[in-house]
Amino acid sequence: MTIDLGPVSKTLEAEVRTWVRRNGTVVWLDLDNHYSGFVDRLAARRDAGELPYEVRAFRGSHLALILAPEEVSVGVDRLPLLLHLPGFNEETVRETPLYELYVAGSRYRKALDTLITEAAAGQVTPEQIAAFRTQPETTLEGADVWLAALLDESSNELVTLLRSLQPTAVLDDLLGGGFIAGQLGQPEAESALWEQIRVWTGWPSTWRETALPSVASRARLSAEEVAFAAAAWALCVEYVHDLKRPPVSAVLAGAIDLPPSLTETCRTLATHLRARHPGFYQRCADETEALLAEEVETAKAEDLGRIDTFRFEEDRVLKAAFAALQSSDWMRALEWADLRIGAKSKQPSFWVRDDLARTSAWQLVLAAAQLGQAIAQAGTLGAVGDLVTAISAYTERGAAVDQTHRHLEQRRVALLYPQLPEFESLRSCLDRLRGHWRSWADAWARDFNARCRAHGFLPEAGLQQRHLFDEQVRPLTGESGTTAYFLIDAFRYEMADELYRQLVDTPATTVTLKPCLAELPTCTEVGMNLLAPVATRGRVSPVLSTEGGGGRVLGFTRGEFRVTDPATRQRAIHDRVGGGTCPWLTLDEVVTRDPVSLKRAIAQARLVVVHSQEIDDAGEKGVGPAVFEHVMQKLRAGWRLLRDAGVRRFVLTADHGFLLLDPQAAAVQTHGRRIDPGRRHVFSPAAADHPGEVRVALAELGYEGVAGHLMFPESTALFDTGRPRRGFAHGGNSLQERVIPVLTLVHRAAAGGSAQRYVVWGERREGVAGMHCVAVRIEAAVQCELDFGSPRELELALRVPEAADVQVELCQTRGPARLVGGGVRAQVGAPFELFFRLSGSSDARVLIELYHPGAAADVESGMPEARFAVAAAGMSGTPSLRDPAGTPDVWLERLPEGGVRQLFAHLAQHGVVTESEAASMLGGQRGLRRFSLEFESFAVKVPFAVRIDLIGGVKRYVRD
Repeated sequence: MTIDLGPVSKTLEAEVRTWVRRNGTVVWLDLDNHYSGFVDRLAARRDAGELPYEVRAFRGSHLALILAPEEVSVGVDRLPLLLHLPGFNEETVRETPLYELYVAGSRYRKALDTLITEAAAGQVTPEQIAAFRTQPETTLEGADVWLAALLDESSNELVTLLRSLQPTAVLDDLLGGGFIAGQLGQPEAESALWEQIRVWTGWPSTWRETALPSVASRARLSAEEVAFAAAAWALCVEYVHDLKRPPVSAVLAGAIDLPPSLTETCRTLATHLRARHPGFYQRCADETEALLAEEVETAKAEDLGRIDTFRFEEDRVLKAAFAALQSSDWMRALEWADLRIGAKSKQPSFWVRDDLARTSAWQLVLAAAQLGQAIAQAGTLGAVGDLVTAISAYTERGAAVDQTHRHLEQRRVALLYPQLPEFESLRSCLDRLRGHWRSWADAWARDFNARCRAHGFLPEAGLQQRHLFDEQVRPLTGESGTTAYFLIDAFRYEMADELYRQLVDTPATTVTLKPCLAELPTCTEVGMNLLAPVATRGRVSPVLSTEGGGGRVLGFTRGEFRVTDPATRQRAIHDRVGGGTCPWLTLDEVVTRDPVSLKRAIAQARLVVVHSQEIDDAGEKGVGPAVFEHVMQKLRAGWRLLRDAGVRRFVLTADHGFLLLDPQAAAVQTHGRRIDPGRRHVFSPAAADHPGEVRVALAELGYEGVAGHLMFPESTALFDTGRPRRGFAHGGNSLQERVIPVLTLVHRAAAGGSAQRYVVWGERREGVAGMHCVAVRIEAAVQCELDFGSPRELELALRVPEAADVQVELCQTRGPARLVGGGVRAQVGAPFELFFRLSGSSDARVLIELYHPGAAADVESGMPEARFAVAAAGMSGTPSLRDPAGTPDVWLERLPEGGVRQLFAHLAQHGVVTESEAASMLGGQRGLRRFSLEFESFAVKVPFAVRIDLIGGVKRYVRD
C-alpha cells in the first residue's frame, strides 16, 4: 500500500534519499522533534518496499536501537541507512550509547523553516511563504496541507500549462510571439502570467512599477515588456549574488535573501538570454543598468564577481586591469583577464565576445600580465656560478620569460590599434612592460657576463656549438634510412621549447630538447658555419675580413678548403657522413614540393639538410613578430612532410638566437668610431677595457691562427653604429643570443594517416575596426569508411599567394575557433569568422588563401573570390604581385563573360569607363542598370579599387 506524502514532505524525502545515496549511513539529529511523524511514514514505506534504504529511529529506548538488526551495527556493510534521533544535538548525543552510531554515520539536520521555503519556492509567491512562516507552532504536516491547498486553488488551464513549462521556455514564447504571448489581452491570463513569473523569480510586488515606470499603469503590456520585467529582475539577482559585497542600491534589496532555488532560476534565465537572445539581453541590461545609478557610481572592480551581467562591470574591470598592470599587480590583472577570455572563462564575457576591440584589449592585458608574472617567477640569475648552472637557469626559468615576451610583441603587432578602448592607457601599459622586460634582461646579461669573466666564455665541450654535428647529428646517420638536419637561422631556444611542447606527444616518437651554447660572436657567419663539422680537436680556424674597420668572421678553414657558405657547408657535411647524396633544401622547398618529388630528392641520402632564414630575414626587415609564428607553422609542416617521405630522425638547431628590443627605447652605447662595431660586438686588436663592456681574447674562444679580442655590451644595449636602431639584434653575449636548441625527434614507426579529405570554404564579410573579415568553414569532402582516426579539429593559416611580400596578421576569431600561434584551430563542420590585416610596401588588392599548414591531413585550400585591400606599411620596395594561376589576366576569368569582363579589362588598361561606354559594352541601358545593382559584387574581385565619379552630370567608373 502506497504511503502518500504531501508536497513539502516529498521535497524532504528527495533530499534525504540523496544524502543516503551519497553517504551510506545518515544520522538525523532532530532537536525539536519536527520530523518523527515523517520518519514513521518513511519506515512504513520501507516496509512496503517503496524505499531503497533502511529506516531506523530512536523512540525512547537506546537498547532497542543497539540490539536492532545488524544493518544499524557499526562497521557492517549492510547500508544505506537513515537513523533518526529526535531530541538530540551534537552535544547531547555524546552522552548516550548511540554516540558510536553517530560517529560512524554522516550527520544530517534540517530546519523546518528552511525546508518550507525551499519546497515552496518556485511554486508560490515569496509573500505567501513569508505569511505562512509567521504562523505559530508550524508543523510539517501543516505545511503539507497549506502548500497543497494553495496549489489546488490556483490551478486553472493556463496556470497548469505555465507550471509544466520551464521559465526559459516562457521567455522564448514571449519574445517569439508564441501561444502565451497571444494570451496577454485577457486580464485573467495576464494576471496568471505575472503571478507565475513572481513565483519563479521571487521578484517583489513593486517590481513591475520599478522596471516599467512609464507603462506600468497601462491595462495591457506587450509580450516584450513582460519579458523585459522578468529578464531585468533575473539580471539584478545574478548581479547581487555575484557581488562580493552587499548591494548599495535600494532597487536590489529584494534580491538579497532569495531562496537558492529562485536565485538559480534567475541565473539560468540570464545565461539563457545571453545565449539565445543576445540583442534583447543587451537592451535589457543597458536599460536595467540605468536603474542602478548608485551601483554604477560606487562599484569597484574588486567588488565585482566572475560574471559581467552589466556593461559597466566589464568596463570598470578593464580599467582596473590597466591600473593593475601599471602597479605591477600581475596576479590580479591575470585573474581578471582569465575570467573574461582565458582559461578560467567557460565562455567570453558577453560584453567582450562580440566586441573585437574589447577582445583585443583583454588579450593584450592577458599577455602583458603573463609576461609580468613570468619575470617575477624567473627572478635573478646571479653573478656567482659557472656557465652550466647559468644555462640551466635560463632553460628552466629565463626562456619562459622570453617566450612570453615574444608572444606579447606578436599580439601587440596584431591587436594594438587606436580603436581599442582606453588605447593610450593600454599602450602605456605595454610600453612599461617593455621596459620591465628590458630591466630583467639587462640584469641577467650582466650576471651572465660576470660568470663568463670568472669561468671563461666557452662551456664544457658537450655544450659547445662546434661539437654539435659530430656528437648529436653524425651518430644518427649511422642508422639505416635518412636523417634530417634543420639549420634554422635565429631559431631561439624558447621557440624550440614551444615546438617541443607541440610535438612531444607524437605517438611512437622520442622527442628531446637540449641546450647548447652558440659560439661568439653570435652571428650567422660564425654559427651556421660551425654547425658543419669544422672543428679539429676542439679548436677552429676562423677566416677574418678587416673590411669595414673592425673586421668580421667570413667562415672557418677545414682541411684544404674554407667553409664559408651553404655550398661549402654542404660539402663538409657530405664528406663527414657519406651517402649517395646530401641534399640541401630550403624550408620553402620542403613545404611546397609534391610528395613524389620530395621522396625522390632524399632517396639516396643518409642526411638531408633543411635550411631556413625566414626568422632572421623577417627580424632584420623589422617585421619579425608578424612572421615568427608562420615560420613555426612551416617548421611543423616541413617535419611532417619529410616524415611522410620516409625520414625517421630529425635534429633541429640554430646558429644563434636574438634579442627582441624596443627600437624606440633600446639603450645605445658608444665604442670609438661608429664604423667600428657591429650592433652587438666589435673586433679589436688591443686588449682595452671600456665601461659597460666585456672583453674576451679570440684565443680564449679556441680560435687558432688569429689574434685580437672581441668586445660586447655587458647588458642588452646596442653599440652606436650611426644607423637606425632595430628591434631585432644579435651578435652579443646574452643568454637570448647564445643559448641555442638541439631538438631531436626519433620516430619508431612510419607515419600513419587518414584517408579522409577536407575542403576549406571562405567568403568575404564586412570588416571591423580596420580588420578584414572572412567567414570560414572546414568540411569533410567525402566521408570514408572506417575513418575512426580523423581529426575533429584542424589547423588553418592564411597567406597571400600572389604577393609574397604582403604580411598577414591574424587578429581575432568569432565562433568555434581559436588563434594558436600563427594559425587557427577550427572545428570541422563548424563555421566561424576570422579577422585579419594585410600590410605591404604599397596599397594593393589581393586574393587570400586559407590553407592547412601542418600537413597533418589532406586539406584542399580555400580561396574567396573577393579581394582584400593591403595597407601600405612604409616598407621599402614595390609590391611584387603575381597571379596564382601564373597569368596576369586570370582575375578576369572570375568575372562573368561578356560585357562585365570587357568593362573591367578596359578599366585595367585605360583607367576610366564612361556611362555611355559602359552601356555599349553591357548591351544597353537595361544591362547597365543590372550592372549597377551588382557593381559591388564585381568590384571586390578585381585587383584594383574602382570608384564612381559624377562630373558635369556624366557618370564615370574610375580605377584608383
